[in-house]
Amino acid sequence: MHLKMTSRLLAAAFLSLVAGCQGEPAQSPEGSQSATLSAKGDCVQRFEGITNCAKGNASLSASEKGVAVAGLKDLKTDGVSSTFNDAITWSQDAQVRVGSITGGFALSARDGDQVVSTLRITPGKDRQVSVTPGFTGSPSGAYRMNIYNNGELVGTSSEPQARIIIFYSWWAFLDWYYTHWDFFSVRAPRGGSTSLDGACGWRLRVADTTFRVKLADGKEVVGDTAEFIEEIGDGAYPYRHFSGIDVNASATDFLVTGESFGQEK
Repeated sequence: MHLKMTSRLLAAAFLSLVAGCQGEPAQSPEGSQSATLSAKGDCVQRFEGITNCAKGNASLSASEKGVAVAGLKDLKTDGVSSTFNDAITWSQDAQVRVGSITGGFALSARDGDQVVSTLRITPGKDRQVSVTPGFTGSPSGAYRMNIYNNGELVGTSSEPQARIIIFYSWWAFLDWYYTHWDFFSVRAPRGGSTSLDGACGWRLRVADTTFRVKLADGKEVVGDTAEFIEEIGDGAYPYRHFSGIDVNASATDFLVTGESFGQEK
């Protein structure tokens, strides 16, 4: 079964993240552990096959527009947790406004209670955005960053564990943005093999907006999509499915307008 979502027309900006997973984590990156779900039992089932629950001080309310998430004050504890069965892909559309330079987002991909990959996004002054991927599948935690512009690969570089990537001239933290998060697990094609089979990856995109970023060799490129793919180490054990995504935030507005997941065919 493969579930698909009907997306809203994204008029302002489009942010896409993707992650896939390999390896059993010895420990989770700092701040990546799933926070305690709301004691109020604040859960809704607005999107097919997915249960959304509030985390920390957050609260949820469902309507025809989607699931509104309020009370997002602490990036470490407050957010919305999505749970589903045996997924290899996940997508979520949301309308967000950070509202403060101290705000931001922290995403965690889970296999049960284990956090297998994270991504922290913090907007700053002068339309700068700091992005920190985290991978737990191999001891090195290294990843490859790929930059695309209009679908064309314009730059690639290998990055060390937990390196903070600075994107310039991207999105302003006070504005409304229409975001799209994705998560996937890389699969080898049938009858073939790939060194990325079971790897984690995140992807970001803001519609109709380009950014500038420096690669590891110092070269600066312009793109509209950034991709972070885990570099798998020897002895890693691949996760074949995942069961949840947590989106923590410190933001003034967060409305989930669409969400779906896909299973292996």
